Amino acid sequence: MILFSMVQLVGNQFSFDRSGFRVFVLCPARRRDILLGKNLAFAPLALVLATVMVALLQVLYPMRLDHMLAVVPQSVSMYLLFCLLANCLSILAPMPIASGSLKPANAKAIPILLHLVFMFLFPLALAPTLLPLGAEVLLATLAWVKGVPVCLVLSLVECVAVVYLYRLVLTWQGHWLHASEQRILETVASKAE
Repeated sequence: MILFSMVQLVGNQFSFDRSGFRVFVLCPARRRDILLGKNLAFAPLALVLATVMVALLQVLYPMRLDHMLAVVPQSVSMYLLFCLLANCLSILAPMPIASGSLKPANAKAIPILLHLVFMFLFPLALAPTLLPLGAEVLLATLAWVKGVPVCLVLSLVECVAVVYLYRLVLTWQGHWLHASEQRILETVASKAE
C-alpha cells in the first residue's frame, strides 16, 4: 500500500523538476545514474514507512521471527520492481504538474490512461515477491518441510535476483531516457499554470 500511494510521485518523477529537468538534459552524467539517483531519493521514504508499518503489524498481529526477517529482502525486492515500473511510466507518460500542487496541469488523455493502467497492473507486477511465502505454505501443507525458514531463504535469493535484474534493466532505461529526454523536457517544462 505504501508503494501504491507513491505512484503519483515516483511514476511522474521528472515533472516535479519542471524547467530544472533541463539541467539533466545538459548534464554529462549517464542517464542510468540519473534514474538511480531518483530511485535512491525515494528509498528512505518508502522503506522507512514500510518498516513502521511492519513494526505496527508485528505488535498487533505477531508473526514468526523468520517471516518478520523475510520482510526486509521482500521490501527491497518490491521497491526495486516498483522503481523499474515507475521509471518506465516516468519516461513514457510524463505529465506537467502545476506549480505549488501535486495536480497535473493540462494533462492529455494518453498519459492519464497509462497512469491508470499502471495502477491496475501494479499489484500483478509485485505478485512474484509473494512466491517465497506461497512456497513455504505449500511445502508445509504437503508436510515435506517443517520448521525450515523457506520463506526467508527464498526471499533472500529472490532479492539477489531482483537486484541483478534492476541493474540490467536500469542501464536499458538510461538509454531509453536519453532517447526520450527532449520529448520529456517539452512536456514537463511546458507552461503548467
